[in-house]
Amino acid sequence: MKDEYLNDINENLIEFTSLFHSKISKVFRKNIDGEYRCNKNQNRAIMIIGNHDGISPSTLGKYLDMRKGSLTTLIDSLVKKNLVVRDIDNNDRRRYLLSLSSEGKKYMEQEKEKFKEVIKELFDKLDEFEIKSFSENINNVVEIMKKV
Repeated sequence: MKDEYLNDINENLIEFTSLFHSKISKVFRKNIDGEYRCNKNQNRAIMIIGNHDGISPSTLGKYLDMRKGSLTTLIDSLVKKNLVVRDIDNNDRRRYLLSLSSEGKKYMEQEKEKFKEVIKELFDKLDEFEIKSFSENINNVVEIMKKV
């Protein structure tokens, strides 16, 4: 029985990934023409750093599924744009942690507002029960994913 559920999870995660990228992740590509000209990975990194203040580059790399060389280039570009700062880790002076600068925080809030508008537009086709159900289910998915 457990294997059936795991097979179902596998199939649904593949489908979810496709749907997420086709319908939602495009939001992260929308600011190429803005003041900072951030690309998709830069926008994703800003959201992750903003939600995990004081994140290590290796953890950020795992969240973005990026290798060290590409990640270093990405971080350098965000530091150069004055959106991200590197701080020495007080627990280990050989490491550094990433956080948003004041400009980065402002930028993230602007991007979150744009994201909310896109979500509102996408979910406008659904009734209140479907939206509530999706909200509850996505909360459950996030909580379970934190455990695995």
